[in-house]
Amino acid sequence: MKVLVHNLNPGVVLTSDVFSLTSRPIITRDTELTEEHIEVLKAFSITEVEVKSPKSAAKKQKDEYMTSSTTNTEQNTDFHSLYKKAVIQYKKQFENWQAGTAVDLYQVRLEIVPLLEIALDKPKTILSLHHFSEAQHYIYHHAVSVGLISSFLAKKLSYSKGDIIQLGLAGALIDCGMSKIQPRIFNKRDNLTQSEYEEVKQHPILGYKMLKGLTGIKESVLLSVLQHHEREDGSGYPLGTKGSQLNQYSRIAAIADVFHAMTSERIYRTKQSPFKVLEQMQMDQFGKFDTKILNILVNELTAFSVGTKVELTNGQVGEIVFIDPQSHTRPMVKIDGVDEIIALTKRTDLYIETILT
Repeated sequence: MKVLVHNLNPGVVLTSDVFSLTSRPIITRDTELTEEHIEVLKAFSITEVEVKSPKSAAKKQKDEYMTSSTTNTEQNTDFHSLYKKAVIQYKKQFENWQAGTAVDLYQVRLEIVPLLEIALDKPKTILSLHHFSEAQHYIYHHAVSVGLISSFLAKKLSYSKGDIIQLGLAGALIDCGMSKIQPRIFNKRDNLTQSEYEEVKQHPILGYKMLKGLTGIKESVLLSVLQHHEREDGSGYPLGTKGSQLNQYSRIAAIADVFHAMTSERIYRTKQSPFKVLEQMQMDQFGKFDTKILNILVNELTAFSVGTKVELTNGQVGEIVFIDPQSHTRPMVKIDGVDEIIALTKRTDLYIETILT
């Protein structure tokens, strides 16, 4: 049935592709619409679309997802809803840890696994995680998002399903030790004093101690919690571990941690474009991260094709018309509504903010 865009509610499913001025659809059929999708339709001045009840699409969606250890995914496959639920549940867990309660691995698993089922095959979902993050609740958003990004990288590295889930848990738990740091420090809006920074630098060790001895968790998960701030060149903390001494889980978690942190709104600074962050991680941080893993993240998140719709950091929307094979994050973009093509290789002040199609 046809429905006016301004009457749409999240959860309905498109029955046909939605086109704008390009040969590629801006949203494809069988997509279950979220609030973000509806905003995109409005942004492209789409007045009405063909939709159906989400019930008829539910079975198809479930078949495409990985087998879950919970029934939550069967009841709700909307990513954003599951994401928000996971953040709320993680916040409760974190507050319990602050009060001295032991880590409940089963509960953390319940929060993370349903999200993995949806996000693993969708690079654009991984790329959009920073849009959900809120500065005042950053630490909870960060945990959930780092778990998803870590699992995504593990899948691209051809890890087993078990390792993919373990890396999701590792990512979600890397900052559990922050629950033992004074809240006034990690919620501080000003620069930390040297003594405060030294206290923060203890959170990997505190997290390791919180998880040590728990059943159902691999040693590699413990090491990723301990080593996620270590760097390949030995410049990290808390122990200055480097090179071959770093666990592979730790290398993955380190990249996921920095990527999400730099692209998210924080109390003390604004977020940055994911593509600007990827460039910085490749250039400014050369020698600090595992090159193979970082290149996988860059390649997956910049797998553009001609015709892809993107939004730039200045708010302009356009279509990619040429991809520079030497600089995937800086293609040529034809701006909508004007006779202008921007070569991002020459406009170092601009970056791609997000992918629209």
